[in-house]
Amino acid sequence: MRRAFWFLLGIAGVVTCVMAANLTRESGGVAVDWRISAEPPKAVVAEPPGRGPIVQTITAPGTVEAVEEAEIASQIVGRVVAVKVEDGDSVKKGDLLVKLDETDARARLDSALARIERLRGAIAQADADLEKARRDVERFGRLTGRGASTATELADARSVLAKAGAALAMSKNELIESEAMRRTNQQELDRTEIRAPMDGVVAGLDVEVGEVVIAGTTNLPGTLMMTISDLSRMRVRAEVDESDVPLVRAGQPARVFLQADPETPVAGKVDRVSPKGKKGGSKKSSAASAGSEDVISFETLVGIGNDNSALRPGMSATVEIEVRRSADALGVPVQAVVHRRRKDLPDTTAVRAWAERHARSIGQDAREGEAQYVKIVFVLEGSIVRARPVETGLSDERRVEIRAGIGPTDRVVVGPFRALDELKDGSPVAPNRPASP
Repeated sequence: MRRAFWFLLGIAGVVTCVMAANLTRESGGVAVDWRISAEPPKAVVAEPPGRGPIVQTITAPGTVEAVEEAEIASQIVGRVVAVKVEDGDSVKKGDLLVKLDETDARARLDSALARIERLRGAIAQADADLEKARRDVERFGRLTGRGASTATELADARSVLAKAGAALAMSKNELIESEAMRRTNQQELDRTEIRAPMDGVVAGLDVEVGEVVIAGTTNLPGTLMMTISDLSRMRVRAEVDESDVPLVRAGQPARVFLQADPETPVAGKVDRVSPKGKKGGSKKSSAASAGSEDVISFETLVGIGNDNSALRPGMSATVEIEVRRSADALGVPVQAVVHRRRKDLPDTTAVRAWAERHARSIGQDAREGEAQYVKIVFVLEGSIVRARPVETGLSDERRVEIRAGIGPTDRVVVGPFRALDELKDGSPVAPNRPASP
């Protein structure tokens, strides 16, 4: 019984010593460290921040297409009698692509030509009748003045003159109508020969001899026979997420990575950004779009050259648009910037200043931000590390810009990742030299 009493008394003494050590560790610190043995130092890599260019980019999925592309369809209903091209053929503007049966169109044109000739004869006859009617009116007028003709005969002659004039005018109007019909029939005959509207390459040929093609209407699409694409000028129609589109402007440089060749970027430039978004774009694995069913994207056209012969319309691509650049930014590796809750950080001057700035930016009391996460880096001080709140700027895949919080001579812990995840303010460390790049 006495042995158990002395054992419990010894444990109570150890606990009292540990609590006293924690209470005197630093001003404002009241956390109790129940560990009896010291925490072993963690092996870390520390290096000072460096200066260099940082380029912020955004990525968006897209599809390669030709800038100039024409869908070839028939403007009349007809049976295909000849197809003069094949997929992949290069054509010039005006080259014959497809020939339709011209029998009906030529028959209508011949009928219109015959009607025109008949009307021209009728006009000549009506002109002669008009001339005769004029002479009769003049003759009956003289005879009536001499008393050799009655007034009735003169009136009849004038009626014949009026009827001859009306017949001539009617024949001339019918000729105008027939000329219009002839032009329409000539146009229909011309449309039996479907020619290339531009220089380019034939793609998507979908017509064969013997098929009947139809013209499109408002409610019924016509027969699409093929597409002519100008492969000398290409672009990517990308879908930029609504969270990124405020940063995108016309003229910004871009790089295009084809799914067929992801290692070779193709240089490009933003041509145009759609002013209106659309639903159904590609989801991004970001907090902004997580859990959202209706993803809004904005069509963005990125112009590219076609020096790369691998480019083909319809290819899938990823566009990387350069939205911001800093030529000489003070930065650290991206993994060096970590997040910690405000309540888990020591009550230092730097942390209090961050809390006040953050509270002012969101309009709340600084004491209400205990659950807020703070961007920090761990700075080496002797054999321990200290958490420093930092203000970040631009970032790319490797580095993030540090605008405030550390200086160019501070040694920042940059790895390994597991150690960074476990570090706390005051943790003992054993710094190693960084590996050569």
